[in-house]
Amino acid sequence: MSTSALRRRAAAVSATAVAVALALSACSAGSSAGPSASSAASDTDATLTLGLAAVPASLDFTTTGGAAIFQALVGNVYEGLVQLDQDGTVQPLLATDWTVSDDGLTYSFTLREGVTFHDGTPFDADIVKSSLERLPEWTANSPKFLGAIDHVDVVSPTQADVVLSRPDANLLFWMSTVLGVMMTPDSIASLATAANGTGPFTFGSYEQGVTMVLDRNDDYWGEKAGVAEVDLDYFADASAAANALRTGGVDALFQAEAYDQIASFEADPAYDVTVGTTQSVVVLSLNSSHEALSDLRVRQAISRAIDKDAVLAAATSGYGTELSGPSVPTDPWYEEFDENSYDPTSAKALLAEAGVSGLVVNFTVPNRPYAQAVAQVVQSNLAAVGITANLEVQEFPAVWVEKTLTNHEYDLTVVNHVEARNLVSYGDPTYYWSFDNAEVQTDFAAASTALTTADQTAAVKAAQEVIVAEAPGVWLYNTPNIVVAKAGVTGLPTNYLGVGIALAGATVSQ
Repeated sequence: MSTSALRRRAAAVSATAVAVALALSACSAGSSAGPSASSAASDTDATLTLGLAAVPASLDFTTTGGAAIFQALVGNVYEGLVQLDQDGTVQPLLATDWTVSDDGLTYSFTLREGVTFHDGTPFDADIVKSSLERLPEWTANSPKFLGAIDHVDVVSPTQADVVLSRPDANLLFWMSTVLGVMMTPDSIASLATAANGTGPFTFGSYEQGVTMVLDRNDDYWGEKAGVAEVDLDYFADASAAANALRTGGVDALFQAEAYDQIASFEADPAYDVTVGTTQSVVVLSLNSSHEALSDLRVRQAISRAIDKDAVLAAATSGYGTELSGPSVPTDPWYEEFDENSYDPTSAKALLAEAGVSGLVVNFTVPNRPYAQAVAQVVQSNLAAVGITANLEVQEFPAVWVEKTLTNHEYDLTVVNHVEARNLVSYGDPTYYWSFDNAEVQTDFAAASTALTTADQTAAVKAAQEVIVAEAPGVWLYNTPNIVVAKAGVTGLPTNYLGVGIALAGATVSQ
């Protein structure tokens, strides 16, 4: 890794490192998901307007992909039995504690009493059963990650035993994500247009691609939200979002993408800027089902043709951490790899060895600023080694999710995977990058059934080494979580863990 890249890494991970821990034994009461702020001078009747980039295509995360849906709703409207705190540690939420059987097959959860859904439905063990046993019906957001759940036994209204078909060291982690949210059976039919959870906010309204309104739940079982309303405003253009902050259209930007303006915000006392960590991986994926791309030498050539320094400069003005593999620096299995580093001469030699010349590929690019900036560099880099990449800009999320993610209609694509631990999808041959490797699948299976963190980490590292060697993608960079807020706005999460943006702790000064 270059010296400049190392400097960028230091800046990007200067905040608290996210060490996502596995809770494999009994756990008792813990902290809330987001940082809280003093309410002494806060306006509890205030509306917080938060600027975001990625737009929810629907409210139904059980049938619609894209992280924007659960970014807005999980932890705010919907809650699960457990959650991740800002250090990435699994903590209680709707469960007050739990125990795990010696064989790792039964997780006994003690449920919080006195909790109701926003429509008045009581939360109890029957809800846990119906929510978790419905996961096989999900068609989006990788329900297979909780595929070890066999059934849920309702022991009493306040005890639910989750019974597994096999041990799963990742169970509590995945239950802290969108997959673990609790829903009432009566809500299922209206998931696309309404949201009924137990969280600190109720769903108010959503104008497609414009604004989502969340209202404080004054009947919330826990500490009440610090503001009366949160408006999530969506911006397709990063500069427009920054201008909205400067002109008072929004109070803060979460995961700000106007990187060329961050320094000016930092220099202005009217704004506070924090740089935290994320689980995000911006990856150039290669569709291995394409005839030419099925050749390892061609995939290696594309990897070696990409100048990641230039990519980072174009996409983020140098903010972020260059990656050489599919994990991020805060993952317990993170490693750096020298394979397939920038070497256009080697790339040309590999193409010649593979007998490939004049290769033309279809490069689908979501209409997000970072993706289009990355695409320009990639297109130029590939042209320099004799590969023509025809750009097809697609509306995100609607068109990109349907054509590229779902239907696999692409040769190359680039996107920012903001969900945590997305590298495990390399063990799924049906995922959009069409990567099918038995050794990787075996390693991930071993990681899933490991009963210790050390064994799990070793298995994931083994899988990761094979993935990097097989070059199904070019892992470009890990984005920082940059939050820019007007002075007086406090309590927004510093880190983004790929789950939901916890907003209950946010406050606005009077």
